[in-house]
Amino acid sequence: MKTKLSLAVSLALLSTGLLSACSDDNEPTEAATQEEAAKNNVAPMLKYIPADSPYFMATREVLPEQDIFDIFQRTQPNNSLETDLDELRSTLPEIDDEVQRSMMTLLIAMGEELVGVETLEDVHALGLKMGPQGAIYGLGILPVLRFELHDEDAFRDTLERILAKAEINPSKATTNGNDYWVLTQEGPIKAILAIIDQQLLMSVVPQDASDELLAQILGNSLPDSSIGDTGALAEIEQRHGFTPYGAGQIDSSRVLNELSTPTHTGTQALMDAVDLAPLDLSSCQADIDRITSRFPGLAMGAREYSLDRMEMNLILETDEDIVSDLRALTTQVPGLGSTEGMASFGLGLDLPILTQTIQKYAREMRENPFSCDELQELNSAWNEINMAVNNPITQMIGPSLSGFNARIDSLAMKNGDPIATGILALASQNPMSLLSTASAFLPELGALGLEPGGETKKIKSMLLPPDMPALYAAMSDSAIVLGAGISDSASLQDELEAPISERDLLLHGHMTGEFYHSLADVMEQVETEDLTQSDIEMFKQYGDIYESMEYWLEVDDAGVEMSFSLELK
Repeated sequence: MKTKLSLAVSLALLSTGLLSACSDDNEPTEAATQEEAAKNNVAPMLKYIPADSPYFMATREVLPEQDIFDIFQRTQPNNSLETDLDELRSTLPEIDDEVQRSMMTLLIAMGEELVGVETLEDVHALGLKMGPQGAIYGLGILPVLRFELHDEDAFRDTLERILAKAEINPSKATTNGNDYWVLTQEGPIKAILAIIDQQLLMSVVPQDASDELLAQILGNSLPDSSIGDTGALAEIEQRHGFTPYGAGQIDSSRVLNELSTPTHTGTQALMDAVDLAPLDLSSCQADIDRITSRFPGLAMGAREYSLDRMEMNLILETDEDIVSDLRALTTQVPGLGSTEGMASFGLGLDLPILTQTIQKYAREMRENPFSCDELQELNSAWNEINMAVNNPITQMIGPSLSGFNARIDSLAMKNGDPIATGILALASQNPMSLLSTASAFLPELGALGLEPGGETKKIKSMLLPPDMPALYAAMSDSAIVLGAGISDSASLQDELEAPISERDLLLHGHMTGEFYHSLADVMEQVETEDLTQSDIEMFKQYGDIYESMEYWLEVDDAGVEMSFSLELK
């Protein structure tokens, strides 16, 4: 339940060196030089990322530092860092593994440096920037992480304090005129860290990494073509509506091709270091192409990032046929996608169509199975999934229930029990069949005599808690709605006609700050060993910080989108 505080030091470098002043027939024109310098100043990280990198995420623009620091302050519960550090320290005696203990002491030491940070100047005193430019990317499959620093000398002092507190004694090495730290001493690969040109750089490399490879990692040697040259990052932003404050992708075809036929020395060096032979996909290329054409990769970014609201998005990209099949699964559920009430959770999924879709792909797999040994498990997976969805419960519920949306309007304690009011909407293509199915669990519901367009009826049942608000039900030709604490017939009938989301939602939920406050009040009155007073205080502070949180899973033209948003008070 604890919040994970991190001073997100996502960072990048200031700018690059000057071009040679030698006279040459092939010397860039002054206009071209100025254009390249301007591009590097706007998005300095992009020039390090190869155009054919299998994966990357980077920033092209940044918000003002003070704005980012204001967001940081607004989203941090009071004293949570000190509480987290106390809990981490208490776990140290229980850790026997040396590596885990080292990582824990490093995390504690980093957190201790952040205690007392109250102003942007305090951040700068550590050598850090708030919300700076940064990038993580692959040289082949070899990972490189770059962060822009405010003051490299100040950060070097901060780093040395952290390492000393964590009792980590790195060795130092030099290549191509650059010093770097080696954080791990044993094993076939090593973690390295360098501070170069107002920039922090981290990577994992073979113990015997060549100077040529290190030059590419440290930035002394730049790729012939970068995503700054191709505009790949801007294209991803435009395609998915992301902001320029951080976006990227994982390209499934490039990843698999690099693992089977390494084209970058970084990939080959890592594989050699751990005695990993390239994947033998010579007999699988058609299978690999089949997979990557259907699932090109992952795209990630933020559609909104401001002082008041943030929205983070992850998209599993698929081909048009899969998008079409997924859209067919979505159903119209009254209220799904709405942020009314203090909290809600809903699902729209046509189970009969889902069963048919799984049967379709299982049949395709039987008729055209993957041929290579490495993918044989996928051949049987669809049949196993098919068997899993063809069970008695699915067969019973599937034809009558196509989605639901549960909304909480109030939550409080009454006579020692938590009591909630709200709405439960059950979508159905055949509500009479749904009523018959539900009556097997709540016979009183079947005895109400509900009918589409009929009157609102009160449910009387010995199974309901004695202090529970009165429960009422109403039916339309596409849904049944149950209302707890809502006895007004017109209001319940309105819920049957609640707006249907225009988005192709599979899942949606939201929680407001009011819900967190109510939940904290309930927790204070419920005796349990699983909750501490600090947990309850954390929920109260969430209520003070957040206006609302929202999360959803939906189908769009690119594939399946998983998203999360925060609105601050």
